[in-house]
Amino acid sequence: MFRQIILVLALVALSQSRRMKLVPMWARIGGSLNRCSIGAKGIWGVNKNQDIFHMTGRRWKHIKGKLVHVSSGRHVWGVNKDDNIFIHRGGHRWQHIGGKLTNIDCSNRGHVWGVNRQQHIYRRHGRGWARIGGAAIQASVGFAGVWVVNNVHNIYHRDLTFGDRPGNGAGWTQVPGKLQWVASGHGVVVGVNKAHNIYYRTVDRRHPVGKKWVHVPGKLIQIDVHRNTVVGVNVQNFIFKSRLERA
Repeated sequence: MFRQIILVLALVALSQSRRMKLVPMWARIGGSLNRCSIGAKGIWGVNKNQDIFHMTGRRWKHIKGKLVHVSSGRHVWGVNKDDNIFIHRGGHRWQHIGGKLTNIDCSNRGHVWGVNRQQHIYRRHGRGWARIGGAAIQASVGFAGVWVVNNVHNIYHRDLTFGDRPGNGAGWTQVPGKLQWVASGHGVVVGVNKAHNIYYRTVDRRHPVGKKWVHVPGKLIQIDVHRNTVVGVNVQNFIFKSRLERA
């Protein structure tokens, strides 16, 4: 029993120290989207007409409803053009959730963060929303913790959220660089800037904000990451994916 406990603790420590890097071998996925998300619920996206799609196998399945942004994690969340919030309940069913957000993200452990039109930051707490100090236009929550970018493209990491921990965290650490979109993964954070350049940053438990951004070939306007896969869309609404490997 003691050996089993030690083994479990060692595996947990190993998973928390795993460091990943982006291998820019971009492969195009059929279809056209202007937002896409990858997580525990698979790959989801919305197009310029606000139509919703879920990839099943190698094909896109149209899901009824209209959204401007969707997030795949433990559950699928989305927001529409009127800033209304929805959670997917299976099939073509969406449940309206109280509140107003322009951007939302759900982690694989079910933690949900988002921002509203006033750039206020919120975390889902019970059946409501807890406001978090700071201002942002986009938020991402994942194993690398909570990351946000603000309206001048400054980047921040929420302290005490690494490991996809529950709770509000405590304070923000500004991370050097400029991004218009950021995504929190396992052992890595990926992002794109206003010139559509793609970057990744290796992180781990000892270095939750990492040390440097690494530029890789390619051009994307939006990006997401789950396990060993990165997905994104470019200015032509083409969809691409690539992979991660151990750093």
